[in-house]
Amino acid sequence: MRATLAVAALGAAMLASSVAFAQARKLTVDEAVQLALDTNPGLQAGVAQVRGTEAQAKAVRGHLLPTVFVADELDHWNSAYVDMVSMSPTSPALPFSVRDQNTNIFNAGVRQPIIGLGHLAHEYKAQTRAADATSAQVDAARSDLRAAVETFYLQLFEARALEQIARASEDELAEQVTIADARLKAGVLTRADVLRVRVSQANAKQQEIQAHAQAEVARANLLGRVGLPLDDRSIDFAEPTQLLSQTSAPLPEVTQAQTSALRARPEMKQKKLEAEAASEGASATGWALLPELNVEGGYMRTDGTIFNPANATYVILKAQWAIWEWGASHYAHQAATEKAQASEFQVKEQERRVDVEVTSAIAQATAAAAAVTVAEQTIESAEEAYRVTKAALAAGTATTTDLLDAQSALTQARLNLTRAHYEDAMTRVTLRRGLGAS
Repeated sequence: MRATLAVAALGAAMLASSVAFAQARKLTVDEAVQLALDTNPGLQAGVAQVRGTEAQAKAVRGHLLPTVFVADELDHWNSAYVDMVSMSPTSPALPFSVRDQNTNIFNAGVRQPIIGLGHLAHEYKAQTRAADATSAQVDAARSDLRAAVETFYLQLFEARALEQIARASEDELAEQVTIADARLKAGVLTRADVLRVRVSQANAKQQEIQAHAQAEVARANLLGRVGLPLDDRSIDFAEPTQLLSQTSAPLPEVTQAQTSALRARPEMKQKKLEAEAASEGASATGWALLPELNVEGGYMRTDGTIFNPANATYVILKAQWAIWEWGASHYAHQAATEKAQASEFQVKEQERRVDVEVTSAIAQATAAAAAVTVAEQTIESAEEAYRVTKAALAAGTATTTDLLDAQSALTQARLNLTRAHYEDAMTRVTLRRGLGAS
């Protein structure tokens, strides 16, 4: 019996340990980002598109090289072809087999385009640039996903911090409610004073509820980005100390930041590669206006007929040119040229967009850093005002309303400082994304 109890106790301890381990599972920022990058369906679709465009480029490249082909044709006729042949006008005609009932022609050859190489070479370059552009687009999506995960991570801990501040304020006011009730019984305070304290306590509770809801929304967004079940409470997240510490780094100079972003941003690389692909496509359609010239050589084996020799080799030079097709090729080249020009304008548009994004990100980061400084100064004053007012109330030289005002100002200062710290960190995430940092 004791052994059974011991085994049961050991099993319960192991189960409790495993549950505690599962509940203690925490993801760091880097782990959450990596998990999101590994499981995001959009990124997986983008990677598949990259492989597809690379395969298309290889398919075009294959046409640049000689094509080796074999063909075998077996014909079955209704009968053999036998003709009557006479050696001289006076000799009798004798049967002569011209073709058997079954004939076979085997052909093995090599075909190589000549003038068409110009068209194919530019088409291959266009497909290669398109594949690289698709890869750059995937890199941009990765950067967006990383920034989104880090932002939701910061929003989660910002909401948790706001919830803790609201709860602390609620606890402080709960103490004041107890004191106010006692003073009401002693006749020192009025019923209105007690009600004011209770209203302030209810407001603090409302702030706590709102902050908790914001934390739940941020947690759901974060779990959704990393591909984990939204209702899995065994997963938690570690403090984003690394993200918060980045706020101490100096901000870059605007002009240098713009230049760096134009070099590093994957969107810029994507647009430039798309422009190169469009230019190569226009060149390909230009070469397509020329006549096609192909050379072909091979070996032919014929059995069952005397129309062709049994063994033969050949070389063919074939030229083909559509001299009239109602302008189809001409307009195709014109369309490709206009597309290439449009792509060049899109590069310039993207450059302006990057400049604006970088400038705005630096301005927001500067303002956020200034807000932190102001909030730190304000909270010192608010804490001192609350301490003095609380002491004055105890001495009878201040009213309950004065204390509530001081307590409300202190809570608001704490909230503002917390928001400023996390807003500063989130602007740094946006700035890093704008600069194209990985």
